[in-house]
Amino acid sequence: MKHPWIQYTIILAYFIFIFTKGIRRSRDIDDSDDFLVAGRNIGWFFLLCTMGATVIGGGASIGAIGRTYEWGILMLMVSSAWYIHFIFSGLFVAPYFRKEKLYTVAGYFGNRYGEKSRFVAFLLSVMFSVGMLGAQMVAFGKIITTMIPEVPYVWAVIVGGGMVILYSTAGGLLAVIHTDVYQFMILIAGFLITLLLCIPDLLTHASKIKMKIPQEFFQIEGGKGWIFLITTFLAFLLGETFSPAYATRYCVGKNIKQTKQGLVGAGVFLAVLFPVILFFIALYARIHFPAIDSEQALPMTILKLNNPFVGGLIIAALMCAVMSSADSVLNSSTAIFVKDLFEKYIYKERKRHPRELLIARSFSFSLGMFGIVMALVLPNIIDLLLLTYNLWAPGIIVPVIYGVFSKHKSKQLNTLIFVTMVASTLATIGYMVTGYQQVVQPSIIGLGVSCFIFFSGRLIQNMK
Repeated sequence: MKHPWIQYTIILAYFIFIFTKGIRRSRDIDDSDDFLVAGRNIGWFFLLCTMGATVIGGGASIGAIGRTYEWGILMLMVSSAWYIHFIFSGLFVAPYFRKEKLYTVAGYFGNRYGEKSRFVAFLLSVMFSVGMLGAQMVAFGKIITTMIPEVPYVWAVIVGGGMVILYSTAGGLLAVIHTDVYQFMILIAGFLITLLLCIPDLLTHASKIKMKIPQEFFQIEGGKGWIFLITTFLAFLLGETFSPAYATRYCVGKNIKQTKQGLVGAGVFLAVLFPVILFFIALYARIHFPAIDSEQALPMTILKLNNPFVGGLIIAALMCAVMSSADSVLNSSTAIFVKDLFEKYIYKERKRHPRELLIARSFSFSLGMFGIVMALVLPNIIDLLLLTYNLWAPGIIVPVIYGVFSKHKSKQLNTLIFVTMVASTLATIGYMVTGYQQVVQPSIIGLGVSCFIFFSGRLIQNMK
């Protein structure tokens, strides 16, 4: 790209702007509630932006375009699942979290089903959060190394992750949400500009597309079969549903009405717009770069467009995508460790620890460093996300949905929920070991086991 100093200047200015905005919010943090749930005082527009910025992370930008580069329309169908679940959660699940003033998914399980289920949910939340954080760090490293080849991947991950750790640790969720608003706007603008620059070239190559691109690219099931399409769609849908980073945001709205508006609005807006944008950018990359690492498709497209001003903005948008997801996951992970580990199993007092804010910041810093290590050990975004989804969904989905729609409570129900969570998680891991996940995603097998055990158990209980 000509005049690289222009794009480097834009990127540096973006870094300074976001970092400054995040650090300044630390002055508004008085206690752990401000740090963990932003004082539960967030309006619908800020909630929409932070949900959007959180979901469009490294997986839903670089990873999604990379997999669309390989799968075509199949990935467009699959990726819509990332946004559709916001509508369901906004209408039915988030109001319960906000009403009960919860902090985490494990807190929900403890409130609804007792301590044994809470502990299992805590373990699953930790695995999910660490995997998601690692995926965002991987994405950040790949952006930097593609755009600035002189920077080694290791240092790219360390620098990008370090920035997220610093401002998230200083300002907590309040800093995360306020930076997310700017990041979401830059993100949408950057991807729209990229699409507009790609369209003339796509129209020029319209007659050659079918000659250059395999037919499977334009088939709904991508030549992989309808079972693969359906189960992968469900894996993406269920894997993201009630995830810790989103669950934290269920708790921060000013009231239930604003919580619903923010979440449903984010789901509708993104489901309609974003998969289509990603598909045409991936198609452009497939035409011009037929033999590259698929996760380089988006950065290579930016280089091909060869406009330093636009390139700087789009790279900043990519960094927005990754940083906003990383800081959100980091914050929710901190809430998990403070509320579900420290307060529940270490401190064990009804009143808050006098230094809980310092403890929360210490957890935030430590977890961020662990995420960097994950990115260095497992440097593939979508594979890391699918592994995370498969371990999360089977033990979580059925209990949360049943708990929201049913008021039934009993010791027998609590025991059944615990057994369901443990058995479905073990069944999922067992299926993953067999190596058949290329046919049916492990989370679908695990969810089937979860449904069978739970509803069979409820039937037996009702017959007594």
